[in-house]
Amino acid sequence: MSRSAKVRRAEPIDTRTAKNGSKTYHFMVDVGTKPDGTRDRQRFTYRTLAEARREYRRITTEVAEGRYVRRLEITLNQACDEWLAGRRGIRRITLQGYRNDLKPVRRRLGGKKLAELTKADGDALVEWMLAEGRMSPRHYRPDSLMSQVAEFVAQYPEGVSSAKIKAQFPDKDVHTCLSGLIRSGRVKRPWRAVYVAAQPAQLAPEERGVKPVTVRSTLTTFGMVVQSYVDQGTLPRNVIALVERPADAITEDDDDKAKSWAVAEVETFRESVRAERLYACWLLSCYGMRRSEVLGARWTRFDESELRVRRGRVAIGKETEENLPKSRRSRRDLPPPRDVVEALRALKTRQMAECQALGIPWSDDRLIAVHEDGTPVRPEWYSDEFQRKRERAGLRRIPLKGLRNTSVSLMLARGIPPHIVAAWHGHDPAVALSIYSDVQPEDLRAAGAALFE
Repeated sequence: MSRSAKVRRAEPIDTRTAKNGSKTYHFMVDVGTKPDGTRDRQRFTYRTLAEARREYRRITTEVAEGRYVRRLEITLNQACDEWLAGRRGIRRITLQGYRNDLKPVRRRLGGKKLAELTKADGDALVEWMLAEGRMSPRHYRPDSLMSQVAEFVAQYPEGVSSAKIKAQFPDKDVHTCLSGLIRSGRVKRPWRAVYVAAQPAQLAPEERGVKPVTVRSTLTTFGMVVQSYVDQGTLPRNVIALVERPADAITEDDDDKAKSWAVAEVETFRESVRAERLYACWLLSCYGMRRSEVLGARWTRFDESELRVRRGRVAIGKETEENLPKSRRSRRDLPPPRDVVEALRALKTRQMAECQALGIPWSDDRLIAVHEDGTPVRPEWYSDEFQRKRERAGLRRIPLKGLRNTSVSLMLARGIPPHIVAAWHGHDPAVALSIYSDVQPEDLRAAGAALFE
């Protein structure tokens, strides 16, 4: 037997030399069995011999022990599409929330192979979102609706009405667009329904990024996508679960970022909107009803002894959809307080008169929250209108959801048992205590005074 016949390669790694002289190293390994029963033989290629040897030993060991995970060739964009397509049995607004959470992932990592995802990629995504995540290119693209609306407004230095803007862009969601332009500093609203162009705002570096809570939401949904492939056995581990979630920064200005009002503040707001046409709706918000529940309420579900919460209206992109409540607990029958009954009765009488004046037939099945012409109130308009009324009343800024926090906090402060507070607001008692409850200064003063009598 010749000497060459006795020499056997320790590892079956072959070398390939390209025309430019560069070398690659590859090997073939049986990694399992295909659905048709034939062997699944795969080819692996690496740039260096050392890497090829290391990976050959790892792969063959994992195959022998039954731990080998087949390499995925899909990109993160494809992985997100597959995961979203498989989310059945959830509300459209929840699905839209998942899509929004994954937008930064698609923008930053969409073309990357899922199998090549590393913890470093997740860390880089967090840093990018905190530093630049707010700068959306669609806001400044010349052919985008936002840029076209901003350019149209700039043609009127003294201001242009929202009606004129709407006439210029029919069948477009102009109101949402204007809200975005105001937030980005490109347009100002000096008075009701009038808009003027603002000087291009140069955002400070800390204002270019999104808030930590937005990053945490993205990482949670991104982690759900990756974990689904781990559960399927096509990924070895969820590297996104290893990425540290950014915490909210604690500053001296945190006291200015209230999430609820004291008793005197909510009373001031109630008085400031008493003469408003939709006073009954603002009153329902003050009593802790969700925005979707207020906008989805119908006259058929109200009488002087009962207000039945059965549906909700939510914004999904440019559309508004009416669907079932957020949860089973959200479906509830509330005995309306006397001021709510009187306000709703007055609103119903007024709407009947408006229908008669416009020649529109009246129906008890119509929504409660509608404009004078009978068109439903859009969710984003309701939130923006709350801020305008709050500002005119000279009150601290809180989100519209802050009225719900206020309702929970005040009920708990007045000794109403948590399970009753939760039943009124349509959620779990633990949620009432951990999320919606907000301690007021007078509560702390009472606690301190009661300690040693």
